[in-house]
This record gives sequence, structure tokens and C-alpha cells, in this order.
Amino acid sequence: MSLAPFAALESRLNSAVQKHIANATAVHNGGAPFGVLFDRATADPFGTGAVDSVACTVAFCGANAPGLAEGSTLVIDGAAYTVASGVQPDAGGWVTLSVYPKAA
Repeated sequence: MSLAPFAALESRLNSAVQKHIANATAVHNGGAPFGVLFDRATADPFGTGAVDSVACTVAFCGANAPGLAEGSTLVIDGAAYTVASGVQPDAGGWVTLSVYPKAA
């Protein structure tokens, strides 16, 4: 039994998801732009209410950013972000990463 038909279907599904529900566009290492799911939420890292910061996450099909690693730069909607987490795709090839704005 071959898994190739399923892999092709999964690839088409990943592509369709990125095209239809992406809320931002990213570029890695000067490559072609691709759709991502970008979220910017408030965070209280110490749970005290004394510090308010931003937690940014981005999710996409990892095949769109070959060579991306922790510490790499990912440009999202024209702003540079540093990847702050390991790049480990799930079984479907998607990655969800923590990122933070790159210092100017």
C-alpha cells in the first residue's frame, strides 16, 4: 500500500489552507512570499499583572521556508521577526513558531 496519494492530498490541503485562511504574508531568506497564520496577543510572562508584553506566533507549512531555524529571520507583512523557538514540523508538515520583532 502506497502513501503517495495521501501525501499528495495532504500537500494540496496545506496549500489550500494557506491560501484561504492566511491572515499575513511571510518571506524567508528572500524566497517567494507565502501565507501564514499570524497571532499577536498580550502576555503576562510572570503572572503578576506587573509586566505586559506581546507574544507573537506564526503557523505555516514548513516546506515554504527551507532552512528556517531558531534565530533565523522571518519577514511577516514587511516587518522582520526573529524565530524564538525550535522549528519542528508536525506530522502534516506544519510548524507553529514563537517569534519576536527584530531590533531595528
